[in-house]
Amino acid sequence: MINNLNKKRVVAIGAHPDDIEFGCSGTLMRHRKAGDEITMVVMTNSKSVDGVTGKVIRSNDELFQETKEAADIIGGRLIMLSFEDLRVPFSLESVSDVQRVLEATKADTVYTHWAGDSNQDHIATYRASVAAARYVKNVYCYEQIPIPRHTENEMKPTYYSDISKEFEDKIKVANCHKSQIDKYAKVGLDVPKNLKTLAMFRGIQANVQYAEAFQVLKSVT
Repeated sequence: MINNLNKKRVVAIGAHPDDIEFGCSGTLMRHRKAGDEITMVVMTNSKSVDGVTGKVIRSNDELFQETKEAADIIGGRLIMLSFEDLRVPFSLESVSDVQRVLEATKADTVYTHWAGDSNQDHIATYRASVAAARYVKNVYCYEQIPIPRHTENEMKPTYYSDISKEFEDKIKVANCHKSQIDKYAKVGLDVPKNLKTLAMFRGIQANVQYAEAFQVLKSVT
């Protein structure tokens, strides 16, 4: 029986549809199984375009369909804010929008991007999340998608989540974002395979089969 007195109120924040799914969906499903309340906040709700060519990578229809399918598997509430892909700001507006969600959900646990990420929308989302979550007791940063992105501040995990029982569902969640899987496949990158490799590597470090890794910004017990 689940003890509701210990129920956590979890908010996961991502710049784009698929960020949360690739980064921490296994851990969110662990929370769901424990009876915790889950809210997923996506900063953008616009089509995805190539920043150089302007070519549409994911249409609005694809975005909403893929995101809903993934959220249905994870479980929990989905909130999509109104910022534009490639133009997520670190501003009063973005901080206030995230803070409203945190206050409305009475969040005690937040998952977001990490400071060493190399995507501009991810970095802005990290900064907005940390500013908005200044009163939240527990803030964890998840890894960026395992594709070729280098940073001068490589991820140094300080917390591991055993997702061995949730891993297969995590891959199902990832595969909901077919437009993104196809985008990377065109340049020779197999995202589901890379997610498995990363989860196995983090699992080796944590002495489990599969794990997700996080940097802890703060954790209050």
